[in-house]
Amino acid sequence: MNNSTPDMNELLVQYLDGEIQGEEKNNLEQQLAADAALQQQYDSLLLTRESIRYYGLQQKVASIHQEMMNEMQIAPVKPISNSRRTLRYALSVAASLLLLVGGYIAYQFFTLSPDKVFSANYQPYELSSTRDINTTETATEKAYRAGNYKEVIRIYSAKEETGVKAAFLSGVSAMQSKDFTSAINNFTAVLDMNKGAAVKTLNDDAEYYLALSYIHTRDYDYALELMDKIKQDPAHTYHSKVTKKMIRQVKMLKWR
Repeated sequence: MNNSTPDMNELLVQYLDGEIQGEEKNNLEQQLAADAALQQQYDSLLLTRESIRYYGLQQKVASIHQEMMNEMQIAPVKPISNSRRTLRYALSVAASLLLLVGGYIAYQFFTLSPDKVFSANYQPYELSSTRDINTTETATEKAYRAGNYKEVIRIYSAKEETGVKAAFLSGVSAMQSKDFTSAINNFTAVLDMNKGAAVKTLNDDAEYYLALSYIHTRDYDYALELMDKIKQDPAHTYHSKVTKKMIRQVKMLKWR
């Protein structure tokens, strides 16, 4: 089925802008689910819109878009006016700009990798240098501070030390050892132990490092869910680290 018509294209734009609701929206979503070509057309429009927003072209083409909408309401038999010639020229300029931007976006899109996004946002976790004088440093903490990540993992795996901190340090040690499956399991264990707890120990840290682990294993939906949660919470320890650029890059990885 081929739904690529001017009317359908405009309907997709309205859908992107959130201008259609109810039954019309449901019908369109059913068409998208059933028609791969239409879905591809929608994805192209979505990527174009994100590109325009990212490179600051939205304001430049906003007035052109409005003129274009007005133009669509004019009868086709009306002679071409100077304003319409100007519009066509402006659209040509906008198209040229989008072509240049599109080329750069395409380069960024196809050279982007999970390793690049991970490396750009990952920093090894550092234990606090200050400790309560009445608290003895655990074997897990000593091993982690010494950079002996295999020993940290061994201690936790052997259940010689348990609890939130041991699970978390074992998780970041697994990341250092490139064992992201174990890291995910350990960070998930931290979040599970914190459920219902009055004080959630290392919960923010576990969420951020879990999101990074999911990026590395290409589980982008899980990563985005955590990143959105962190971004929407100004009080989150890693709120400032989850940037719009980071979220956008993970979405691009998901689209590929």
